[in-house]
Amino acid sequence: MLRIGLTGGMGCGKSTIARTFSALGIATYDADTRAKAISAMESTQAALKRLFGQEAARNRKILAGIVFNDPEQLARLNRLLHPLVLEDCRKWFETIGRQPVPPPYAVAEAAILFESGMDALLDFVIVVEAPEEDRIERCLLRDRCGREEILARFARQMPEAARREKADFLIRNGKNDTVLSAVLEIDQELRKLSKSKI
Repeated sequence: MLRIGLTGGMGCGKSTIARTFSALGIATYDADTRAKAISAMESTQAALKRLFGQEAARNRKILAGIVFNDPEQLARLNRLLHPLVLEDCRKWFETIGRQPVPPPYAVAEAAILFESGMDALLDFVIVVEAPEEDRIERCLLRDRCGREEILARFARQMPEAARREKADFLIRNGKNDTVLSAVLEIDQELRKLSKSKI
């Protein structure tokens, strides 16, 4: 079974692409959802409390306020959470691969896939891109925050060109792009590659 990563910048539509793979019967892992679940675990809560205080451990908005404008605090949070999420993802891939009839591939969706080192677990990486204005519009609708805040968040992420250089597959997901055909094409290619790996 191939281990596939799916990543892209804020507002590029990664989750939509992940849902499309799910509709094709492919198991998908959402690193953000799993990170929230791991953060709520007792052992992680204790570590968060030690690092950032009780209020921040209990309230994601307070924690976000602490870490997102302070690179040193963000690095502390990442040193705690990244290894936990990576191990969780590794176990997930192993569980999927041990099924009586394993699928040809499984997909892990992660916003900071390269930054967290998750790419070390993977066979191939799909990068999703969209024009900046489309991404801003999606974030404005989804996150209910201002344009300036969104642009500041974009600036803190890995540049699109750097992600593109590391991509094995690229999906353009702008308003005028048809993503289903791109996903189906990648699905067929991954199924072929999976057979050649056996």
